[in-house]
Amino acid sequence: MGTEEEEEEIVCLDESFFINDNYQLTKFTFGSEVIELLCLQSASTDFDLTGQLVWPGAMLLNDYLSKNADLLKGCSVIELGSGVGITGILCSRFCRQVVLTDHNEEVLKILKKNVELHSSSENYNCCAGLAVEKLEWGHSEEICRILENYSGGFDLILGADICFQQSSVPLLFDTVEKLLRVRGRGQCKFILAYVSRAKIMDSMVVNDAKLHGLQINDVVGTRRIVGNLEGVIFEVTL
Repeated sequence: MGTEEEEEEIVCLDESFFINDNYQLTKFTFGSEVIELLCLQSASTDFDLTGQLVWPGAMLLNDYLSKNADLLKGCSVIELGSGVGITGILCSRFCRQVVLTDHNEEVLKILKKNVELHSSSENYNCCAGLAVEKLEWGHSEEICRILENYSGGFDLILGADICFQQSSVPLLFDTVEKLLRVRGRGQCKFILAYVSRAKIMDSMVVNDAKLHGLQINDVVGTRRIVGNLEGVIFEVTL
């Protein structure tokens, strides 16, 4: 055991020590759609602050959605792990309702800033109402609150590059299953842009979807290299 003086010298670091909020306004183009938003060029993985920048899976999903905009027209959409909001903001150009979610408070701050930025832009062609909600996967109270606030459910659930930690995958599919069951079989689907970084995660994503009674299939023609890694669009249904 140390002395009282030694114990007093111990420094505890909180989340603020790792936070980088040096956001830059960055332009992205998907088909004919141009989006400008605030994001980092790199981010710390500490305290789950990975949502502060745009990941390869978001580029993959946005490219896919921009080429298949008919999927979005008139739809109600919820995005899981929205990060800075690049996918949800693209969707808002075509959908009637978009709900962007994340669980990290620091990430939610920049997400809200980007929603405000686009909602107030004179040049922003927005068809949908954009809303931001806190949602931690597997958190029963937060899931119930979402289901109460949006009792009609959603046509589409979206996720881009959101499978990083093995422990989060069962929680992700638990949340997805609950959201899918609001509408019932064939009435809602989960579109997941997945980027392969570890073989164990590749098999875990597929197996865990099946364990939740879900069907998971590659979307034909979407498997390609993004950011030097292999990516694919999965479609997940009841």
